[in-house]
Amino acid sequence: MKAIRFIDGFASVWLVFWLSFIAVYIHFGALGFSGLVILLGAVGWLVWLVHRDVVPMNSRTLIVPGLAFALFFGWLSLSAAWSPAGPETAYRLAGQVALTAALPALLLTRTEWRRTLLSQILMAVAFAGVAILALDVASGYGINTFLDPVGVGEDLNQRQGDAEMNIGRGHVAYAVILPLLLAFFATRLPPGRFWPTTITFIALILIGTMLNRLSIVPMIMLLAAPFFIMGYKTPRWGLRLSLSALAASIVFAPLVGVVSRMAGEGTMARLPMSWDHRLRMWDYSLSRITESPWIGKGLDSSRSFQEAFTTRIGVDVPFVSLHPHNIGLQTWVEAGAIGALLLTLAIVSLYAPLRRLTGDHAWRGAAVSGMLMSATVASAVTVGAWQYWWWGLLGLCLALVLLIPTKLDLLLCDVPDEVPTDEQ
Repeated sequence: MKAIRFIDGFASVWLVFWLSFIAVYIHFGALGFSGLVILLGAVGWLVWLVHRDVVPMNSRTLIVPGLAFALFFGWLSLSAAWSPAGPETAYRLAGQVALTAALPALLLTRTEWRRTLLSQILMAVAFAGVAILALDVASGYGINTFLDPVGVGEDLNQRQGDAEMNIGRGHVAYAVILPLLLAFFATRLPPGRFWPTTITFIALILIGTMLNRLSIVPMIMLLAAPFFIMGYKTPRWGLRLSLSALAASIVFAPLVGVVSRMAGEGTMARLPMSWDHRLRMWDYSLSRITESPWIGKGLDSSRSFQEAFTTRIGVDVPFVSLHPHNIGLQTWVEAGAIGALLLTLAIVSLYAPLRRLTGDHAWRGAAVSGMLMSATVASAVTVGAWQYWWWGLLGLCLALVLLIPTKLDLLLCDVPDEVPTDEQ
């Protein structure tokens, strides 16, 4: 019993400590989310070992997604055989997903007051973080430069460009987390505080993205809003539609390339250069898909594409900058139709556990539906398919939905009487 109490106490301190630094991870490009879920997931499995009698992990709703993702990562690693890169990315992602699966056990075994504390910490650090992001952009990335001074011989413009990219990723991360935070504002703050808090937080995001000239984030928020509302009104249909949208973004991704190919030079010239580049990148990606439609070019092969085009300002840049900036297209390019089908099946297999997570609780339904749609939009225009931080962010956010107060029901099984439950 002493050992169990020690592990539980350590797990609580571990959660509070690492979640308190979320604003720091986000500020520097959100890259720390991969390490965060690894650290929390490892302790989560330890917690499950001592509580496996009350937090069983062998239900069908967990096994089916586990097998689906195992098949997908298996195919992904196999595709490395015909790629210039090795299978290490697939191995690491598979391990990270396996650790992420233990996050519900870590959160479900906390007492209600600890879950309240965690949600309050997340609200506070998110508010501070989004304000600091806006201040950093307004100061010409002064906070970044202060915390990480420009070294002798370093290019200041390059460093500022890196800071702009990191802060852009940070704003995307906040756009994905926003539905979860709105649910916290509604359920954890005193009555009457929801709208002032929500308006202030969204305003800070919009100010920062406007100063950073980032049009993607408002688009993510705008397109996710109807799904957030639907998830609140009807959690079942909100989940079905948002998960279907995510799956469709993989299956029908080649159509993005088809539409991009239809855009003429006149249309390209009227677009911002970033969107001009995206359309050319997606058109080029479609060409690579047609070269090997069934099995793809192999894992991480996008990084090896060297073909370039000349921009309107006379600079030669590669068609593909590290990845196609569309997860569906990248999956088709590198893993082919087989990989796209396996990833789609893995996404669809998440319906049962996510349905258990939301139940018929309005705010949980809103948070999950809103985050899934935010992820769908971001995945279609900006992030890479195998970016560890992106998988970590999504896994952590979905697990943190358990902090939204409701009658606790275990994610994948019924709650035994000895597990404390929350009253709605």
